Order: sequence, then C-alpha cells, then structure tokens
Amino acid sequence: MSTKIRVVIADDTLIAREGWKKILETTSDIDVVGEAKTAAETLRKVKEIQPDILLMDLKWFGDETAGWAAIQEMKRDNNRVKIIAVTAYEGLIREARLAGADSALLKTFTRDDLLDEIHEQASKPETKIPPVLISATREKLTDRELEVLGLLEQGHRDKEIARLLNIAPTTAKNHVKSILEKFDAKNRTQAVSLARQTGLLK
Repeated sequence: MSTKIRVVIADDTLIAREGWKKILETTSDIDVVGEAKTAAETLRKVKEIQPDILLMDLKWFGDETAGWAAIQEMKRDNNRVKIIAVTAYEGLIREARLAGADSALLKTFTRDDLLDEIHEQASKPETKIPPVLISATREKLTDRELEVLGLLEQGHRDKEIARLLNIAPTTAKNHVKSILEKFDAKNRTQAVSLARQTGLLK
C-alpha cells in the first residue's frame, strides 16, 4: 500500500479551505493533515506537521505581500515541503514563484487541475533553491554591491549608504537599482530575503 500524500491547506476564508478539502477528499491517496487561516499559523503548521504539500493562498486579509513573505521563510526553514500557491490574482503568481513556490494555480482551476498538480509536485525530488534564485546568484554582484546589500539588510536608506561608503547619493541609488534588477526583486526587503536564500547574506 502506497503512502498517502500529506497536505496542509492554508487560506484566510473558510469557504476556500472547505472547497479545497472536499476536492482532495475525492481521491484515496491524499490526506489533509492540517489547516491554517493566517500566514503565521501556516508557518507554525508546516514546521510542526512537516507535510509533503502546502496548498496556500497568496493574498491574506488584503495583504498581497503576506503570501510570498511566508513562502520565503518556509523555503529557508523547510526545503522538503512543496508549496503550491493559489490565487485569484494573476499578477501575484510571478511573485510567488520568485519567492520559492514550486508551482502556482489561479483559483479558476478545475478539480483535475488541482489533483494533477499535487500529484506532480509530490513526485518531484526536493529542490533547495528555486531556479530564479540560482540564476540571480550566478550573476555575481560586484564587491561594492555586496557592501550596499549588507547595508540594505541593516535598514539603511540611500543617503545613509552614500555617507557610510563615502560615495555620491546618486551612486548609492544606482547600486541599489542594480541589486534589485539582478535579483528581479520588486523592493529592498525582497532583495535582502532572496540574498539570504542564495547564501549571499547569512
């Protein structure tokens, strides 16, 4: 008898969780082992339960950053779990994949779409770092950009970075822009998080 695929469901609405659960209960090789209704609870449940698959929403109580932030943290702490991001907003899919989600589905998915994706992800080997992050690591940052990145991690703004490194504010701004482009990050916080995942920041 084969081992069942253990799934945790995470969404801020009861109707979504119940709907996903009913779909998963129609197949005999998937076991729903936990549910979460907040991003923080999702982090705890994944750490405690160690599921094979996490099926999670991206927009939590109106916060479009909560999903990818939670994905990044989980991928740092638990490379084993496969994360399938689910969203009604197509624009958030790219952010989820960049953060480390193994796949993403729009909420218009069918029953077969969902079950096929879970089976596909469950059969794949573990992935340590998402491909987009590996690509970003290969495109080496310059020594100066690494210095700027370290200061970004400490929360410094462009003017402070310029003062600390004795460079012009416009130069500091250009270094920050280059860092964001190399990581394909939408803001400083995301760039720092991605840098930690790739090992550039400890």
